[in-house]
Amino acid sequence: MPPMTYQLLKMAHVAAAVAWLVGSLFVSLFLLTSQPEHGDDAPKERRMLHVLRRWTLFVTTPAMVITWLIGLHLAMTFGWFAMNWIWIKVAFAISLSGLLGMQSASLRRMAGGSGKRPPLIDLQAPFIVLAAAAIVTLVVVKPF
Repeated sequence: MPPMTYQLLKMAHVAAAVAWLVGSLFVSLFLLTSQPEHGDDAPKERRMLHVLRRWTLFVTTPAMVITWLIGLHLAMTFGWFAMNWIWIKVAFAISLSGLLGMQSASLRRMAGGSGKRPPLIDLQAPFIVLAAAAIVTLVVVKPF
């Protein structure tokens, strides 16, 4: 693979990962601070909910897919699956993907009128930050 192609793929992978993680972090903070749809702020929160659902559907989720596709392509091209660090990174990426799925389901339920608080909502934002830090550390240091 030409060096310029590698750099462009790496840049696209990182940009897509940032969009994915920031979108997921924003959803977790929205879910953490949202209240059941009663009172004066209900229409404003409902509007924000619909905007966030569209953003998740058309930006955050595609960014996750692009991150996965480019990352898998790079890992297969350079034989990184023979190294242990990539498997830990993949485990974190799978858990972040699952979290985005749970968040999307929570947004869908809230749009349907459920005021129920999503499970473990207090831990979602810290997990996203810690998982991102672990992934960056694994990629930069490649400890094993």
